Amino acid sequence: MTIIEQLKSGERARLIPVLPDSKKEEKATASLLAAFRIIPEFAKSVLSDAGASIGTRAKIDCYTEVVFKHECAKGIRPDGLIVVHTGKKEWTALIESKIGNANLSCDQLEKYLTVARALGIDALITISNEYAVLPTHHPVNITKQSLKKVELYHFSWLSIISKAVILSDNKIVDDPEQAFLLSELIRYFRHSSSGVSALSKMSPDWREICDLVQRGAHLSSHQKEIEGAVSSWNQLLRYLSLQLSMATRSAVSVQLPRKLQSSPEQQIKQAIHTMVSSGKMIATLEIPNAAGPIQITADLMRRTVTFDIKLTSPQDVKRPTAAINWLTRQLKDVKAMEEIVIKAYWPRRTPMTMSTLSQAIDSPETLLAEGIKDIPKELEVSIVTDLAGRFRGARTFIEETERALLWFYDTIGEHLSIWVPKAPKIKPQMDNESGNENNQVAPVESSYEKEIRERFLYPAIVVDNTGTDS
Repeated sequence: MTIIEQLKSGERARLIPVLPDSKKEEKATASLLAAFRIIPEFAKSVLSDAGASIGTRAKIDCYTEVVFKHECAKGIRPDGLIVVHTGKKEWTALIESKIGNANLSCDQLEKYLTVARALGIDALITISNEYAVLPTHHPVNITKQSLKKVELYHFSWLSIISKAVILSDNKIVDDPEQAFLLSELIRYFRHSSSGVSALSKMSPDWREICDLVQRGAHLSSHQKEIEGAVSSWNQLLRYLSLQLSMATRSAVSVQLPRKLQSSPEQQIKQAIHTMVSSGKMIATLEIPNAAGPIQITADLMRRTVTFDIKLTSPQDVKRPTAAINWLTRQLKDVKAMEEIVIKAYWPRRTPMTMSTLSQAIDSPETLLAEGIKDIPKELEVSIVTDLAGRFRGARTFIEETERALLWFYDTIGEHLSIWVPKAPKIKPQMDNESGNENNQVAPVESSYEKEIRERFLYPAIVVDNTGTDS
């Protein structure tokens, strides 16, 4: 029995649902699922992150307000159902969405997972204004027992909007009618009446941890506020990556080591360890085709946020100042040079050196340690934003960090290029008799020329039947 045959009620998702204004959640869900049905490229860009395989022959069905016949589904009505048909295969997912300030409930999700497991549904997808670093890192803690045979994924509304914006602005959806509908969906979700909102404030735990650090208190990984502050930081990272994605029209992501991508628990533990041991929160954003990733460091004691990009230094130059000039030439038109810091990392035990961009342009020697003749291994460009009291502010920390990130990328990040080694040149040959260079390049003999030389210019000796040579 297919999943559709197990439906007791439910209707196909409508692009323009006939619902009262109070039903914002249902309207947003219906419009989104209808767009999946109509625009396969959009469905693919979102659902591929939830394990769906959507090829050119796939057919996508979406339903809203579904009720199932199964005994275990009594009184349970998920917001939606997605069915992807690929030949004889079928991939299915339940949808649970929240809008505005409504948060997902653990009890409700546990019930949906039970239903999904009983009906053989592949995944449960949640959508809300909460953020997750990756779709597999859910903002609600669910027991592992509940996740047997069912995958759980989470998308923020903003992450879905950012995918739509990237598709639309890069003209990836080439069908004119689909492109128009996608632009209208973006317009709807960006309007305040849709109920979709940006991240507005950090959790109360963030302020509590900031105050403890400022008072010099010792942090412990067992403090319940620590995990709340780290979770809030993770949501901010995802929000920043989405804002930069929409600003650049490219898929910016939070960079995580592979071992942490599949384990949200380990990612949280690692971040807690970093906060407790150093009083800092550190993360990296990966930007497609940029010269390097952007590292973000929030220092709770100094109340600063630092952004930096580190590049491999040119290794085909003869003087260290030439490597520094290679970098500063890329930033010669930048304003606020006194606020931008250049750091040089040297081989062996030579310590890191630093100066302002202005000093490095006027006198690159300021970055050289005494007696140094080596070429720097890496060069780094960074800015430090001192937030003072705004660091602990639930709203101001987000606003200032977002503003500084966009300024840093617009002013610096997009103007930097990586060092590419020059193509090798043909070296002059040495004259064996005189020992002098012979700049004439030896000709390359083709197979045809070799055959002619061997057959006609240097013929082989042939022995006839009489035993005489000819």
